[in-house]
Parts: sequence; C-alpha cells; structure tokens
Amino acid sequence: MTIFQKNIELLRRQDAELAAKILKASGGTLSIHPAKSGVPTAVVKNRAIHSAYDPIREGELWANHQTENCQPGEILVVLGVGLLYHVEAMCSKLAQGSVIIVIVPDLSELADVFSVRSLEGWGDRICWVWGNPEQMALQVAQQASRFRLLTYEPALLIHPKEYDAFRSQLRDQLAEGVHGRLHIMVIGPIYGGSLPIAGYVVRALEALGHRVSWVDHSLHDPGYQHLNTIRDARLRLTVQQRFSDMLGVISLAHVAEDPPDFVLAMSQSPLSMAVLEQMRRKKVMTAMWFVENFRHLTYWQQMISGYDFWFVMQQGACLDAFKNAGASHVSYLPLAADPTIHQSVTLTSEEREELGSDVSFLGAGYHNRRELLPELLRDEWTFKLWGNEWEQAGRLQTVLQRNGERIDTPTSVKIFNGTSVNVNLHSYTSEGFDPNGDSVNPRTFELASCGAFQVIDQRTLLPELFDDSMMSVMRTPEELVSVVRKYLHEPEQRQSMAENSRKRVVMSHTYLHRMQTLLSIVGLASPDRIGGILRGDRQAESLLARSRDYPELASLLESFPKTDRVELVDLAKVIRQKGPEAKLNRDELLILMMDEYRQEKRDFV
Repeated sequence: MTIFQKNIELLRRQDAELAAKILKASGGTLSIHPAKSGVPTAVVKNRAIHSAYDPIREGELWANHQTENCQPGEILVVLGVGLLYHVEAMCSKLAQGSVIIVIVPDLSELADVFSVRSLEGWGDRICWVWGNPEQMALQVAQQASRFRLLTYEPALLIHPKEYDAFRSQLRDQLAEGVHGRLHIMVIGPIYGGSLPIAGYVVRALEALGHRVSWVDHSLHDPGYQHLNTIRDARLRLTVQQRFSDMLGVISLAHVAEDPPDFVLAMSQSPLSMAVLEQMRRKKVMTAMWFVENFRHLTYWQQMISGYDFWFVMQQGACLDAFKNAGASHVSYLPLAADPTIHQSVTLTSEEREELGSDVSFLGAGYHNRRELLPELLRDEWTFKLWGNEWEQAGRLQTVLQRNGERIDTPTSVKIFNGTSVNVNLHSYTSEGFDPNGDSVNPRTFELASCGAFQVIDQRTLLPELFDDSMMSVMRTPEELVSVVRKYLHEPEQRQSMAENSRKRVVMSHTYLHRMQTLLSIVGLASPDRIGGILRGDRQAESLLARSRDYPELASLLESFPKTDRVELVDLAKVIRQKGPEAKLNRDELLILMMDEYRQEKRDFV
C-alpha cells in the first residue's frame, strides 16, 4: 500500500467525504523535490514553501515560536498547508487533547501532501476544514472554545485570495456574535479632519454597548493655535511640540486613572513614542486608525513600532509599506458615515436660499481644485463653493461662501441636501486627478448617507464600495462639465442613484460596521485578551460557570447580574462593602491583596 493510500485510509475514518474528494483531486499544485536532509520539500512557481536543507527542523522552529503565546484550552487554527512539517511539529509539542484545525482552501494541494508525507501517528489529531471561504469560516466561528489563528506564511502565499477571504468571512461572522463589553479609550487630535471622525467612532462604540472614554484634545485647540503668534519659526515649532508632548502625558494620566482594555488613537493624536512605549510596558494594547494618505503624511514611519495595530484606508502599496516598516498588524479599514448625523433633511426657505444651489463643492482649496473648479463658473447653473483655505481664490472668489470659513457638520449636511449635483473632487497637490488615487474620502460616504447625488473622480478602491448605479464617476478631468450638465437635466436619475448609494451606506458603510470590523480583527489577534472579553468570558454568568469548585468566589459572583462584566476591582468593591469588622475568608483576602497590588502598579506617569 502506498503512502497516499495509507493516508486516505486514515482520513476516511475521520472525514469520509474529504477522503473521497481527495481521491478525485488532480494534484500538481506543489512541485516536490528532495531536501538536503533527504526528506521531501516543495516549491511553487520558483518559491520555496519549506527549507531546501532541513524542512523538519524549520517546522520545529516555527512551532516553537507559534506556541509561545498559546493558552491552555485554545483551539489552534493553522493557515498554510504546504507539506505540513509545521503542523506535525505542532502536534509533537502540544498535549494529546489539544485541538488543531488546518484550513484547506485547495484539495489539490492536500492531495500532493498525501502522496509524499505519512500522517501516521499524528494526522488523526488534525481537524481538516475545507470548502469555500464562507463555509470554512462558519465551521471555525461555531467552535465553542476560543481559538487562535497561526499562519505559516510561505504556504499562505500559494492561495492568498482564498485565505484573505476566509479571514474576512471569519471576522464578519465573529463581529455579529460579539456580546462582551470592552472599555475602550479613544484619543483624538487637537484639530483637523480626523477630529469629527473621532466623534463618530465614540458614538459607534457606545452604540455597540462598549464603555468608551474619550480623551478629547480639541478642548486645547485655542491654546495650541495661540502659539502661532510666536514669530520665530523654530521657537514656535519647539513650543508646539512641547505642547503636544504635554497632551500625550495627559492622555497617559487618563489611562493610568481608569485603565482601558485598549487605546484607539486617531490620526494626529498627540501620542509620542515615549508615551506609547510606556503604555506597552504597562501592557496596554494600542491601535491607530490612520485616516490619512500614507504617501503625503509620512509621520507613521517614525511611529510604526509604537502601536500594536494599525488600520489604514488604503490597500496594496500602503499595506506593503506598513508591513515592510515593521507593523506587526496592519489592516485595511475604509472610512464611513454616521446615518444618525449624515441624513436627509428638509431645508427651510431661508436655508435653501443661503445653502442651496444647482452645483456645489465643499472642501479645502487644494491645487487641483483651484485648477478645475473654475470650469463650473457658468451662466447655465448656480455654483457655490464652501470651505476654508481658499485664500487668493481668483475667479472662484465670486462664489466662495461665508468668506471661506470652516463649515461645521450640521451645515455641511444641509448643503449636501440642498444641492442638485454635489461635486466630490479628491484633493491633489498637482494638476488634474491623482494618478495614484486609491483611498475614498469621508465626503463620499457622507454624501451618500444623506441621499445626496454626487459626481466623483475615479478612485481604485471605489468600485468595491459603491457601483455606477450609485454615483457618477469621472474618469478624466475633462468630463467634469459634461457630467454636471448631463445630470442637472436628469432629476429622476439623480434621485434613483442617490437613494441606491444611501441604501449601500446603511447596509455596509457606517461607523458601526467599521468598529465591528476593527474589534473583531483585534479580537482575532488577541484571543486571550480582547477576544475573550468580546466572547463574554468576563461576564458574571461565564465566570460563575467556571467557579463552581470555589463556593466562596461563586457566592460573590452571584451578586452581579448575569450579563455584567466583572473584574477584580468589582469583586474587591463588594468585599470592602462588608465593612472593616467583617470576617473574611482566604479567597476574599487574596482578592483584596491583588487589588491593592493593582493600584500600586498604576505608575504610568
């Protein structure tokens, strides 16, 4: 009997359907060669999947590294098949009862493995999960125990799209089942475009049921802006930097006063590397949502190692750049809208007189906008320009509203609703459209959420967010006037497209959706911390079920509502309420000791 036949017989006892499928699989995904040590190794398209010298030793080193952070009782989910040396090494390291799941996106690859590698003695410990990404994600998500994803990168690169789809499906399915309550600290900037986004994030997290502490540094904006009165440029920059550093220390004080489960910082938040390193020393998990163009604002390069998680609004080159710079976790997270704020409204006659128009643009005065928007100065329609940074606007000065002051969110919503054709032109520091234009700005989602019609310049990431039935996409700058003219004469088409875009936002592109995605990504990467809390591991009901052998602790937990999250500080508070004369048992004394130790170690600053 061949190795392949023996493996099929072993598999048939575990999963007869999978065994039958592999018998029909063609194989040929892996190119098998002998390694220097004499055992088989594999290559795919000139890329080595295992060591050409000693793949067994390589697998052992991988398993040693991967199991460093694994916790008892976790299900280990391995992404990356290859020739399974790494999985066999994992089996040898773990206790017999440990559960190991291997994700198999391509049965042809597994057929190649079965032809050269014997599974005897360890293969029966593997749970093979196969099928399309959605089916595989559902099987994993339904596991009762918490699980940890482990990736074997060389084999992962054979089927990158399938593995990405699996992780995306798993993330979405887990997000739907989240019920644990986190304490999240959101740290915002002093000013700028990410400031309102921070507010939307706070509201979304609160709506999801989490406790949110918002460190709102916009309160310090007047003092920061007053520093611009310092005439000496070098001195002014020095003082502004020290002001920002002070706000970072204030943020650290907030963390020390009420330690969160993790800190979510927005772009331009005043957190220095020194502050972030102090948080890391104190085991505070940190994340940054970088809602900037990574090519234009490059301060992320100096901050890359400061955050545990990075979330960016660009893909491709951006993700590669962050990974190459040393980001341990970086994920694509596009912007969104808040439909409770960005919504259809009816303008009064006075508001329509001031804020309404046939055509409008709202935004800052970047070079490409100064170049293109004068084309809209025509007698055949009314055109209004809104926003700041339009000094020396030339011909556009005649249509600039409110002397170029910054427009707040409620007013912008009314402008969107009062305009027949909203022009959404992404910023670019040169002429025309950005040739590397990929990220989609917040205005796209906000206009759509308002049920407002828009014409927008082409962006490579736009089609996966909105399609052509939802907004008019300009491929070249020369199309601007003709597209505006076309849709001004098609009100029914405008209304239909705007309603389609509004429905898409509500279904897929709100800040609730984005925060669910963000939390599920963090939870997947830290199953014993954030993941455990999100699953409800720290709710009174769950803790009570695990404390039946400790009646004193169980009696304490029974005093809390079942769905309440219970921490050490909560137990200590209940014990102290018994009064100074109460006779405490050993477990209660230990809880008080640990709580005292916790308070003594809050020396963040």
